[in-house]
Amino acid sequence: MTATAIRHDWTLQEARSLLELPFNDLMFRAQSVHRQHFDPNEVQVSTLLSIKTGACPEDCKYCPQSGHYNTGLEKEKLLEIEAVVAEARAAREKGASRFCMGA
Repeated sequence: MTATAIRHDWTLQEARSLLELPFNDLMFRAQSVHRQHFDPNEVQVSTLLSIKTGACPEDCKYCPQSGHYNTGLEKEKLLEIEAVVAEARAAREKGASRFCMGA
């Protein structure tokens, strides 16, 4: 299979035709492109840490982190940097190659 060039000039009809594909066909095409650029047998292990929970100033109506609504979420203050670094080290020791922090 030849490599597919990265494009930034999609027409509306081309984008629609992708969205109209049956799901399994779309997944097959996506995996085929992925295999052209990445080892299909390699998995990246990532760890996500919530460094602060609740009381977010954003007004995203769908999100339980928002401080604008009573969502029942128990708020937790921002973690100390030492705790975050310890969590990152523990994640690396467990095989994670990416450490993501959410607030």
